[in-house]
Amino acid sequence: MDINERRKEIVNILGDRDYVTVEEFSRVLSVSAVTIRTDLSALERDGILIRTHGGAMRSEKKAKERYISNTLGEFEEEKKAVARKASSLIQDGYTVIIDSGSTTIHLTRYLKDRNITVVTNNVLVMELLKNEESINVVALGGSLRRASMGTIGPLANEAVKAMNVDIYFMGAAAYTEETITSSDMIETELKRNMIHASDKVVFLADSSKSGKKAFSTICSWDDIDTFVVDKIDPDFRRRLEEKGVEVISAEE
Repeated sequence: MDINERRKEIVNILGDRDYVTVEEFSRVLSVSAVTIRTDLSALERDGILIRTHGGAMRSEKKAKERYISNTLGEFEEEKKAVARKASSLIQDGYTVIIDSGSTTIHLTRYLKDRNITVVTNNVLVMELLKNEESINVVALGGSLRRASMGTIGPLANEAVKAMNVDIYFMGAAAYTEETITSSDMIETELKRNMIHASDKVVFLADSSKSGKKAFSTICSWDDIDTFVVDKIDPDFRRRLEEKGVEVISAEE
């Protein structure tokens, strides 16, 4: 296991727990306490966790950012407008991926009576679609990340790698003119696999996420076919369109 994989595992182990000791990290990852302390210092500099005497805890700022219960109601009207626009891209007979995220949850509300297949790791999406008999729901397995109410890990990744879908509706924590980012490394891996499994990638976001960076890079704009947003700076829009990205603004 190289250094990046080990630090990814540290983030995964810490997960939604309040505190993990150096001893536990060392035992689980089969490395020395000195190595763990070096890794924790690096992750603390990146704002992922807080070092404490004998261990580490989640950054309160990071913990707040990660829980979907804190974000679902934020910029709600903007997210609904984005979701409404995005729903028009789905045709009957399509197979689509809807991942974990607050905007993608709003998208689900516009799918009633659609004759489609929805692949999702989002437990809240599964709940919303459970009574929609016209929609075939494919639920991805794995470990539940309570922060986003999404499943992650090897089971979800291997399932997605075997799929071919029409559209992937992707959420993210932040975006700049260069990259789209997530707050969780493990979830990022799944999003990348979803990109590779899809004929078309549609990124959904409200403009409050613009110009910001989260911890883990999902992809560049080269991997995005369509960007659906509530509003966008005209110059930024022009630059994206020059890269071949279709931009759909909810203001239009």
